Amino acid sequence: MSLYQLTEELTALLNMADTEMSEDIEAAMHEHTALIAEAFDSKADGYAALIRTCETRANARYEESQRLTKLAQADEALATRLRKALLEAMQATGRKKVQTERFSLSVAQNGGKTPVVVTDEDALPAQFKVPVWSERVDRDAIRDALERGETVEGATLQPRGFRLNLR
Repeated sequence: MSLYQLTEELTALLNMADTEMSEDIEAAMHEHTALIAEAFDSKADGYAALIRTCETRANARYEESQRLTKLAQADEALATRLRKALLEAMQATGRKKVQTERFSLSVAQNGGKTPVVVTDEDALPAQFKVPVWSERVDRDAIRDALERGETVEGATLQPRGFRLNLR
């Protein structure tokens, strides 16, 4: 039986427990309820094992992704250093173009806007400064106000959720 079917049947049996019935029927119902509860426990054990397997696999994949990300970052850093070294070597030797069997290399000037370096922001005149304003929601203050019984337009307290602990 599926977890859904077991839950439905166990819930139905528990709801029937409040009705009056003969001792024979009650005994049979208790026996059937015990069997369904045992099947439910077995199914729950299987679910918990699968949950733990998924969590373990997810953690292993996350750690592997972190390892691969670090390797990719190291490769990018090496490529940047090698590109810089080759550019400096070509500039030092006056070589604007190099043709190899596999690559065509050339030194080119960057396009786009001329770079600006700001060495002292405090020394800049006001006309070159843009005011920055931002706000964020203070959820702690909202929670405190709502818990004191105040009404806060646009906010409500929600009941705490539930979680399943696996040990």
